Amino acid sequence: MLKILVDEDMPRPTARLLQSLGIDTIDLRDIGLKGSTDAVVFKYAQKHRMIIISRDREFGNVLKYPLGTHYGIICVNLPYTFIRQQILDAIKRFFVEVERKRLPNNLTILEVGRYRIRQRP
Repeated sequence: MLKILVDEDMPRPTARLLQSLGIDTIDLRDIGLKGSTDAVVFKYAQKHRMIIISRDREFGNVLKYPLGTHYGIICVNLPYTFIRQQILDAIKRFFVEVERKRLPNNLTILEVGRYRIRQRP
């Protein structure tokens, strides 16, 4: 079963949306990690074997977070002009369409109308 850690730059209802799709999800704001550095968020996710979902493009940096060194990262690369509902709709569509077993240990880039999965070597 997937376990997802929602970063604080995601819309607040993201965790509830993913839970409604049967995904074990925690919002870091609910566990006292609001305002934490990326390093702290990353460490927590790895300790608990969770995939990070974030709009922070830094998590997509394969030099800083090489493939195979994390349990999984989903970078939501949508326009910052998108309103909350547009972001949630894109996330829901992605999780309905994607083969979920491909997400662990890989980097996924979610963009408007498409996604790419970079697999570990």
